[in-house]
Amino acid sequence: MRIFRPGSRITRFGSRLTPVRIAVLYATFGLVLLVVSDVVFPWLVADPQLLRELQAVKGAIEVLASAALVYGLVASAQRELHVKERALDGAPVGVTLADPDREDEPLVYVNEGFERITGYSASQSYGRNCRFLQGEHTDPETVARLREGIDAREPVSVELRNYRADGTPFWNRVTVTPIRDDDGDVQALLGIQRDVSERREREQRLSVLNRVLRHNLRNRLNVVLAHTTRLEEPDADREVEARAIRESTEDLLRFTERVQEFDAAIVSEEDTTRPVDVVALLSETAEALRADRPATDVTVRGADAAWVDAHVTLDAAMRELLALVGGAERARCTVDVTVEDASAVVEVRDHGGRLSPSDLRVAARDAETSLEHLQGIELWLVRWAVEKSGGEFAVGPDADPAVVRLRLPRADDGEAEPVDDAGVDQGDTSTDVDPGADR
Repeated sequence: MRIFRPGSRITRFGSRLTPVRIAVLYATFGLVLLVVSDVVFPWLVADPQLLRELQAVKGAIEVLASAALVYGLVASAQRELHVKERALDGAPVGVTLADPDREDEPLVYVNEGFERITGYSASQSYGRNCRFLQGEHTDPETVARLREGIDAREPVSVELRNYRADGTPFWNRVTVTPIRDDDGDVQALLGIQRDVSERREREQRLSVLNRVLRHNLRNRLNVVLAHTTRLEEPDADREVEARAIRESTEDLLRFTERVQEFDAAIVSEEDTTRPVDVVALLSETAEALRADRPATDVTVRGADAAWVDAHVTLDAAMRELLALVGGAERARCTVDVTVEDASAVVEVRDHGGRLSPSDLRVAARDAETSLEHLQGIELWLVRWAVEKSGGEFAVGPDADPAVVRLRLPRADDGEAEPVDDAGVDQGDTSTDVDPGADR
């Protein structure tokens, strides 16, 4: 609690004081009182009783003057600390201080920005190493680089997946800088945390879009060009080539529609969700697949209803997922829906080998490279729709059968609304699920 008013006279006076000035003032004042008490008073006052009373008054004045000087110095320091704390709390980043001399380097200060980003209060953070933000899917190699810099007492910056107090993941750009005194000894470890989740997601999505446009679109156009070239040959079967061109063009149109959905997910700033019965959505999609391909075996099992908070892209993404796994002739997949206390879990198992283990690993890693990338965009659409819904995306590339597992936050049943088939009614960790759990 502040015991002074910022801008008061005593504060302004204290702001001009330094420890050296305090010492000089106190020594000068004490010397003057000593001369007055031991030289001037005895020379002017002959009465011993009166002299003792005057010296007692001098002592009281000295005590009061000392208290005023100390108060001025403390008020000045308190004012500076208050201004700095207000500045730190207003910063849009998390700021922490850790004690390098105590075991496990516990936090001794966190600002309000840290509390906003992580969801952990100051009382929950003090006395703990900042690793409590790490979780199941935090990259150990990135953590090792961070630890290496801290142990070497050198500035270090990394980006890693951390978890808020409510368990939701986020990308955290962490910078740790040692604070040294005049002798070069480390007095504290200054940590800066920035939530860079949106930038990471946007960069990753733009990278995928770039690959899709360069690779997949070019391949499809090459197919059309090849058939067109053969069509120009004298002995060409014009009906066969024309049909191939039409099929390739229709395939290209379907592909561009998916790219448009994908692009909308990238540029969309709309993060609102609405209640959707995911069981009804999956059942309708499975029925449509069976109607189109009678030999296809797509089964939805488990809960009769599961209302979830779904982003507007989830509807199209779930249809893309079932079409990918169960859309081929004689394809077979099972979809299990389980309702838990706070979430609904959707597990799509591929019994027909439509899901490539390499594709699943890329989707789980949340990044593509020039050598490792998905053949399509369906899994990306699913992942981003789930993440925008505040859920989790996980895969089991080594499970038998391969599985895609989605965890979506439950909606309030009282607010649930029917899914409108005429429109689109309808976020983080990604990892490999336990293969043994899917047999």
